[in-house]
Amino acid sequence: MVLVVGCPVLFLLGRTRFEYEVFGRVSPSRWIAAAALVLLFPLLLHVASLLSATAVMVVLGAVAAADPRRATDPSNPAPL
Repeated sequence: MVLVVGCPVLFLLGRTRFEYEVFGRVSPSRWIAAAALVLLFPLLLHVASLLSATAVMVVLGAVAAADPRRATDPSNPAPL
């Protein structure tokens, strides 16, 4: 379970750092998703593995769905 939850959290934190270094901004959806996964971890220890993987997939899917909306937001222009 540490790998099922820990690897996506590590990915989200690494992608956040990359986004900060390259674009000079940080997507709040990544921080929220990483925090959600960390908070869900104790609960996911007590459910079936398939349900745990599905929960992680839903959280990562929410981040993927939020990215295009954030990219087209006129109040948050891309850096030069």
